[in-house]
Amino acid sequence: MTEFSSQTFQGETLDTDGNRYIDCAFRETTFVYRGGEHPRFDRCSFQSCGWHFAGPAVKTIQFLQQIRGAPGGEGLFAQIFAPGAFMEG
Repeated sequence: MTEFSSQTFQGETLDTDGNRYIDCAFRETTFVYRGGEHPRFDRCSFQSCGWHFAGPAVKTIQFLQQIRGAPGGEGLFAQIFAPGAFMEG
């Protein structure tokens, strides 16, 4: 895990898998998550940022979009995102 502390990122695209950010500021930053180890953000601030998903992560997003759009999918979608649901380490 690469750790970044007390840095400001502006207008950058960052691959986030496995990284830890502590007391960082992000402005107009695009975060890329590819489905690897979850990134960690501790005491960070975000302004006009967005996410881009790639690889296994985008396949998961596409799958969830299909579930949500299917008949009865809203209820299942709500179950998946209920606090504490499906949390595995």
